Amino acid sequence: MSDWREDLRKLLAPGRLSTRPADLDAAAADESTLPGRRPDAVVWPESTEEVATVVRFACARGIPVTPRGAGTSLEGNPIPLEGGIVVDFARMRSILELEPGDLTVRVEPGVVYAELNAALRHHGLFFPPHPGGSADTATVGGMLANNASGIYALGYGATRDYVRAVTVVVGTGEVVRLGSPCRKTSSGYHLVGLLVGSEGTLGLVTEITLALAPLPRSRKQAAFVFADEQKATAALSEMLRYGLDLAAAEFLDRRSVRALGSFLGKPFPQAALLLLELHGIPALVEETASSAESLAAEHGGEAAEGPESLWAAREHVTRAIQATRPGGRMVRADLALPVSRVPEMVERAYALAQETGLELFAFGHLGLGIVHLLAPLGPGDSREGAERLKDRLVEEALSRRGSVSGEHGLGFGNRKYAAREHGPSLALMRAIKSVFDPKGILNPGKLWE
Repeated sequence: MSDWREDLRKLLAPGRLSTRPADLDAAAADESTLPGRRPDAVVWPESTEEVATVVRFACARGIPVTPRGAGTSLEGNPIPLEGGIVVDFARMRSILELEPGDLTVRVEPGVVYAELNAALRHHGLFFPPHPGGSADTATVGGMLANNASGIYALGYGATRDYVRAVTVVVGTGEVVRLGSPCRKTSSGYHLVGLLVGSEGTLGLVTEITLALAPLPRSRKQAAFVFADEQKATAALSEMLRYGLDLAAAEFLDRRSVRALGSFLGKPFPQAALLLLELHGIPALVEETASSAESLAAEHGGEAAEGPESLWAAREHVTRAIQATRPGGRMVRADLALPVSRVPEMVERAYALAQETGLELFAFGHLGLGIVHLLAPLGPGDSREGAERLKDRLVEEALSRRGSVSGEHGLGFGNRKYAAREHGPSLALMRAIKSVFDPKGILNPGKLWE
């Protein structure tokens, strides 16, 4: 083994670099069930300058560098496929500057989503994109890397809509500041937009200026049960067509609701579930809730009791589905479709799963057209069969003008579909990558094969 790790250690402050097996193992995987890969070293920087030192060193020696947030990603995005250095941002978690009058905040990438919003709440503000069940662990840097959307993206937009400016270390080790805290600018290319969703393949972001939103004056949660999934998805499509102002709209199929009831030990209704959240002034919220109930009824939906408890349970859905096959793995498709095509996609997905003999669970951010299709595997089940099912699900989504990934990214798990979705434009992406990272050291092996 080369002694480059000791050379790098000498350039950093004490305690910044580790080669301990336990630390390497912790950086080897994410929350997916994709195979992990140990890095050769883990570094915990505490400043932009230290990140730049690491990347300059790696660039000079051709060593791979993989950035890491909390590891809550689901497509192998931070797995260091070629070893090298994992740069873990756990120690860069400060709120650097808050400007309530401008509705902006400048943060380091390791700030945890829930902790940021807890601090903003005192000023009547919040950062709307919500990473679902990982809100108490997901970092802002990781959300930027994957353009996280989540529960409130229907009413407020995704992470990309809130990133105003960044400080980034590109693949040569150069520190570049992109964007502006201004609300609107027409100056030059939108380079910040390239970084959001790039999964650390273009640069390591060390500071982020985010736009914020005022906390809603009133909020109301609602839940409706339907006899089947098609009625639930059709009802929401109708609500959106009529222009109902919804902050969030979540869908769970009957199997997911049943799994949640078993996992949490609660008597949930044995029906497809549509969860809504409404924000705004009190009178408008109540009017929208009434309209939503009327439209749901037209599709056979009935208001469920205790919507707040059902919303709280929603955060456990992935764990509940995994618990149906203890000790097993999970194959997932994270698809995005035009909202009007979601009902037929869900129906087709069930038919394909039945052909393969696998049990498929469907849920997601239905108002955005994002549908998560999960096939849990027991310890003795073949992953190959589930992967073939995923291939067919992706093809079905693309044939309906959909996308391979609604929010989890391409990473390692979805990279084989990149050429199928993007075609000739993939060459442009490769060219952009070479400008930011000429030696190809940043998170290699991701986004495309």
